[in-house]
Amino acid sequence: MRTYLDVTRGFYVELMASLGLIAACGGTSGETTMASEPASTSSTGAETSGLTTGATDDSGEVTSTTEGATSTTTTTGDATTAAPGTSTTTASSITGEESTSTGDTTGEASGTTTTSTSTTTTTGEPGTTGDTSEFTCEPPPPGMMQKYVCFPVPDGLDDCAACDAACSQSWANAAATGDPFCSYTDLIVQCGPDPMPAAPEQCCYFIAHGDGMVCEGRPFVVEGAGRVAPTLRRSDWQGQTLPSLAGLDDPTRAALADLWGASAADEHASVASFARFALQLLAVGAPASLVDGAQRAMADEIAHARACYTLAGAYAGCPMGPGRLDMSSALGDTDLPALAAAAVREGCVGETLAALVAQVAAFQTADYAVRGVLKQIAVDEGRHAQLAWRFVQWALGRSPAVHEAVREAFAAALREPLGARAWAADADPEQLRAHGRLLPDEQVALCRDALVGVIGPAADALLGRAQQAAAA
Repeated sequence: MRTYLDVTRGFYVELMASLGLIAACGGTSGETTMASEPASTSSTGAETSGLTTGATDDSGEVTSTTEGATSTTTTTGDATTAAPGTSTTTASSITGEESTSTGDTTGEASGTTTTSTSTTTTTGEPGTTGDTSEFTCEPPPPGMMQKYVCFPVPDGLDDCAACDAACSQSWANAAATGDPFCSYTDLIVQCGPDPMPAAPEQCCYFIAHGDGMVCEGRPFVVEGAGRVAPTLRRSDWQGQTLPSLAGLDDPTRAALADLWGASAADEHASVASFARFALQLLAVGAPASLVDGAQRAMADEIAHARACYTLAGAYAGCPMGPGRLDMSSALGDTDLPALAAAAVREGCVGETLAALVAQVAAFQTADYAVRGVLKQIAVDEGRHAQLAWRFVQWALGRSPAVHEAVREAFAAALREPLGARAWAADADPEQLRAHGRLLPDEQVALCRDALVGVIGPAADALLGRAQQAAAA
């Protein structure tokens, strides 16, 4: 069976070839026909180069175990070893500095121990994982919810007090969601760190957040908030491919119904996202090939949504489908730098990670129907990711202002901490794996390697080529 390192390496070569930055040789072997200079090795062990030439190099020694709780990586460059269940991201020349983040992926929220307040009071709830009664905070703003979240002291910092506003905002967001593909679009760090944290030796804060989230795949973001349709009981989004329910107990079936239902809602929202993208491409005078790609992606996402709703309905024991999706103010900004930055976040990063997660999940899935769905999603999302990268490549050649917007968007993505949504405690983990869900630690390891071994080097190459073209 191919490992996730094989997958990330193959994806990198295919992506770089699609952008014309390397000439692929031998399919997804990871080799190129270009002469390569000595390459910097990814700190995550993905055997890919961070050079702006896009050449690959096999100089890194890699030891990686994703099963269970161990994930260790050793490189010949700047060595970084990831402890069990941690997330480490090293930014490349996009930011000009090294940025490392670490978080435990066990518990309710990855990288965190999370204690939710059940009301908008400011005293927490003593007697859960710790007594927070001495740590008070103002009630959340109207329309927002309050939560007490914790995360480990980020690597490189002496203590929680050294985590500034940007640091606490980023880590608190990851702590609140517990998902590498999701973040709250409306989140305020209200107060902290707690001098007597509920989780020993962690940084704990009160946050306020709305209910808008940006999730896996290409999200549908309107005015800074992610939108998905509610899930209803309806049969007209159901397909014919059904999973086997043999050996699944009730808690595991319920967990699978929830997980696949959430994926279905994300895929359904992606239809709207690509419909809007097609209109935005027309507004900025994009070439026909990009507009055609957006239209085809809409059809793909409809098929993905139907497949995921079908799986969710089968596990739930009743048909499932989407309700109405709010389309008010949906067109958004048609300014080219803003569109390019959004394409980086939603496509170059979000869909690249979604494609790789689906591909690796397909390899480990035992159920025939689920494996077929994941294989098709992986292929399609990979093509959608390439579409986003090609649009950004085109935009970089149209306006000097795009370059800085794109660079900042990639740098922000590489700084983000990673986590994974914890599985339901009463569900059978082996059955969840067999039905298409990756282990939380495995998701973190895969996404970490994809950020540093695929997205970072590809962004360097893309920006470097654009800079060379501008100087010529």
